[in-house]
Amino acid sequence: MFSSIKERPWANGLSRPDAMGIGQMTSKNKPFSPPKNSKATRKIPARSKASSRGIVVAQLPADSHPRRIQYESKLEHHILHLLLARRDVHDIWDQPPGITFCDAKGHVRLHFYDYLVRLRDSRRIALAIKPFEICQRTGFREYLQYVRAATDVSYAHEVVLVTDRSYRRVDALNAERLHFFRRHADDEADRIVAQVAQGLIVPTSIEALVVEAELGERGFAAAFRAIYTGVLCRLDDGEITPRSQVCAARSAEVAS
Repeated sequence: MFSSIKERPWANGLSRPDAMGIGQMTSKNKPFSPPKNSKATRKIPARSKASSRGIVVAQLPADSHPRRIQYESKLEHHILHLLLARRDVHDIWDQPPGITFCDAKGHVRLHFYDYLVRLRDSRRIALAIKPFEICQRTGFREYLQYVRAATDVSYAHEVVLVTDRSYRRVDALNAERLHFFRRHADDEADRIVAQVAQGLIVPTSIEALVVEAELGERGFAAAFRAIYTGVLCRLDDGEITPRSQVCAARSAEVAS
């Protein structure tokens, strides 16, 4: 079982070479095939004016075909994109099977984690996603302790509480853009950017790299993807723009 509930900044370092994005859609030449349905075991309530429910279509390493992944709030939407941008994530199960537990008053209840994440090393992490203010006001952390106690290791090796203070919005923005660029794959542009990156001796801006690659508007998307695949390494922080400084990943390894 878990010794404690961990609250972790899942977004830290998403622009590093070891945090490559996943969820790439593919091939332009294949006939259209609709994405598979969500694996959710709980039906999300109908959308209201105060909510931000929806789906993201992605293909993870565990999938043979793109599928729908649900989110129930803007916070979940951010976290989902951040997860899709991680190299170590193998699978994401939205609204996985519920956990039956006894609360502080001894009442039997049912809790659904927001996402059950399986990592490439086979570890499973159950995510409870909740705004920080609500956690403080409602005692959600204490509530989650009871759920955690009823969560068997065969279900998840770890329980993690994620709040709006666990990540930076700019990282979520970058992750969302990455997902968009991966849905519009361009293998040729990716190869050209990789070739240009191999010849980089000193840091440069994405804009300058794109000019050298002679890819026009295709270049920025390819360079963006290259940051997450580990071909390029960012040297600055914040939003990824044409002015962002990058170098070949191997150069960053030597410098460190």
